[in-house]
Amino acid sequence: METGGTSSSGEGFLSRMALNDNKAGMEGLDRDKINKIIMKSSKGSRFYENEMKKEQQVNQRIERMMLQKAHITEQQLSKAQTQVEKMTFDLESVRDLSRVIVHVDMDAFYAAVETRDCPDLKDKPMAVGSMSMLTTSNYHARKFGVRAAMPGFIAKKLCPNLVIVPTDFDKYRAVSTEVREIFADYDPHFLPMSLDEAYLDISEHLEQRRVWPEALRSHPCNTFAMGLLLIILLGIAPNMMLAKVCSDKNKPNGQYRLPSNRQAVMVFIQDLPVRKVSGIGKVTEKMLGALGITSCIHLGQEMALLALLFSETSWHHFLDISLGLGSTHIERDGERKSMSTERTFGEMSALEEQFSLCRQLCQDLAQELQKEALKGKTVTLKLKNVNFEVKTRAWTLPCAVAASDKLFAVAKDLLTTEIDNVSPQPLRLRLMGIRVSSFVSADDKKPLQKSIVGFLQQGRADSSSPTQISSHKPVKEHQPKPPGQTQPFPCPSLVQQSQGQEDHPWVPSWGGGEDWGAAAVLLPESLRPEAAAAS
Repeated sequence: METGGTSSSGEGFLSRMALNDNKAGMEGLDRDKINKIIMKSSKGSRFYENEMKKEQQVNQRIERMMLQKAHITEQQLSKAQTQVEKMTFDLESVRDLSRVIVHVDMDAFYAAVETRDCPDLKDKPMAVGSMSMLTTSNYHARKFGVRAAMPGFIAKKLCPNLVIVPTDFDKYRAVSTEVREIFADYDPHFLPMSLDEAYLDISEHLEQRRVWPEALRSHPCNTFAMGLLLIILLGIAPNMMLAKVCSDKNKPNGQYRLPSNRQAVMVFIQDLPVRKVSGIGKVTEKMLGALGITSCIHLGQEMALLALLFSETSWHHFLDISLGLGSTHIERDGERKSMSTERTFGEMSALEEQFSLCRQLCQDLAQELQKEALKGKTVTLKLKNVNFEVKTRAWTLPCAVAASDKLFAVAKDLLTTEIDNVSPQPLRLRLMGIRVSSFVSADDKKPLQKSIVGFLQQGRADSSSPTQISSHKPVKEHQPKPPGQTQPFPCPSLVQQSQGQEDHPWVPSWGGGEDWGAAAVLLPESLRPEAAAAS
């Protein structure tokens, strides 16, 4: 079985950076020509080296998986098949086809907003982002193979005439807020996923008005979209997973409704490429491909094997996909674990710029926290350097904070620590983010169990992006501190509660990987006892 290996020929590596023609607007392109340009223009860059490292890691995972597969016995497969059949029966017995779920996707949203403000861009290939990374591209650019999450310098090789417009999130938030007002007419508790994406359950709306999904072709979103030069796509299906796939079905100018019956669902699913399904990215796609699984029908056929090779969570997800199952209830309640905001940019090494951005991120995050009456005890700084290495550093305070100056006091010291660590070399960054977690209620006495309804309703007037909800777990409490470190001072309101408790939690300095980690350093100077006394 070919796994791509770690060959320097680049053939295996190409699968990671190659054109993803599952993206709307990229059908029928000359893949070989585009992939050769991508390889030639990226080779030797930091981006290339980072992607090569990731590719080698994936290849190693595949090699381990294939070795594990070789040792699976017929008895193990038979037992796994029995388990799969039982779970399939249980899932089929509760299949719900009664809801009408809509996935709304504002196609090429950032590019559409920029074109609205600069009509000259309408017939030109353009993208939004920077030479470091693009966030989206219009359909003219996609004809050249230019796509989101592609470095701008590679995109310019594919399309020398490409116009790259810097991001303007204030502008995108304003437009998103207007569109969300319309969403609320159909579902007051709609679920916004980002500035340009949302889920609506319109079952009650249709029942009350005796209007069925076909009538949505003339719904107000389309009229509004034409006025703003936006394309708003609708995927209509019995559950959220299918609705999201359907919204991509007839891009760039269509809508798609999947009938609410099992036969239609199974026919729709069987030939669907696995990469089309939310939750299956390029790593999982390659691992499944190594097993000969490229479409959703293959998932069902190989489910017993997948149950033995993948985690329980993963193969349960694969089984849901193979049956066309997904959530039929838009989740409106739940415990929020964290809130974060981050920015990607071209190389930034000037200290003044870094601290200025850090302060701005803290101010943005503080506004979102205060809107939701949230305070958190753990502040995390996320950094990605020019070598695409992601590091996180965090501090857990003895009392919760939400004000921007308090957040900045912590984040500034975390940033200073990393600047000192690389000195005398400059800290060369391409991404910075701030996260607050370990939320407590407003009275600072109990963990927060906050309904998300308020957040969703507020989202109609105030966008949450780029600030995002995260489900990462907070730092564990009551871990031993490292030798020689002093106990940080307790929050004045918690002095009595703090006495007699174990030392302040300490975890290793760095978290790795792409997502937010958890770590701790010494209490920032501005929050130490002497500073508090002086203030």
